Amino acid sequence: MAYDISNFADYVAKESTVLTKTLFAGGDSGHFAMFMTNVKGSTNVPHLSGTANLQSGSCATPSGTTTITDVTLTVKPFTVFEGFCNDELQEKLPNTVIAPGSNNGDELPFEEEIVNTKIASINEQLELTYWQGDTTGTYTLFDGWIKLIDADSNVIEGNSTSATSITQSNVKQLVADMRTSATAKVKRSKDYVTLVGDDVFDTYIAKEKADNLYHYKPEHDNGIYDIGGGQGKLIRCYGLDGTGRMFSSIGSNFIVGSDIENESQVADVFYDQKDDKMYIRVKAKAGVQIQNADEIVEFTLSA
Repeated sequence: MAYDISNFADYVAKESTVLTKTLFAGGDSGHFAMFMTNVKGSTNVPHLSGTANLQSGSCATPSGTTTITDVTLTVKPFTVFEGFCNDELQEKLPNTVIAPGSNNGDELPFEEEIVNTKIASINEQLELTYWQGDTTGTYTLFDGWIKLIDADSNVIEGNSTSATSITQSNVKQLVADMRTSATAKVKRSKDYVTLVGDDVFDTYIAKEKADNLYHYKPEHDNGIYDIGGGQGKLIRCYGLDGTGRMFSSIGSNFIVGSDIENESQVADVFYDQKDDKMYIRVKAKAGVQIQNADEIVEFTLSA
């Protein structure tokens, strides 16, 4: 059973229409990553590259090559399945919420709110797994971007000063150093981003305000901040909070795959008369991949 009512008093007089809750305000990856839907298992993501060969004169002989490479994006299935015994709420809720009589198991009180809460929790867990996923660690559904990046030797080292901590006094310089480490064609892209945890993001904004650089607009747009001097966007990522890691690149080098566009599309609520319970079930698939590792700058604190 899914209800935890140990701290839920028997009904005396409760507000029957308002249900307080705190939902995850996430979706950070949607601000920068490339999302691919309808991925059922694995799919190859192609990438074109090639240098134009400028030849002098006319009637030139064809010269030059275009290279097609790819990376494999694999998604893993997950299920959220929860059952609710409404009899447990008989003495907890008024008749305006639980219908009179004993046969009320086929109605789920606060159904919309419960579904929204579960979907928000799924999104929160996915945002954490996108970054911190490790099949041998805490978020085991699939390997996340951090593990994939750390395993690729082509990624660019961004901690050029061997910093051992990220503080208000050095955060802006560390972010600037990462940009310096990036290749010219990457950092001049309009899609160049620096991805940090909420803690680092707040530290950066605090430094901007302390410096009184209000012409740089320290007021960010829901976790997206335009760094002064046209140096791209600073984006806070829930999955990086507390990790001490930072990454910069073109946003589309981070790929998210799923077999659906939104988990709410496959949220199923149904009643089982045999068990006399209401059930919520969400089944979907998800996974991540990186491409063009040589365009990604990673920051890791020195020991």
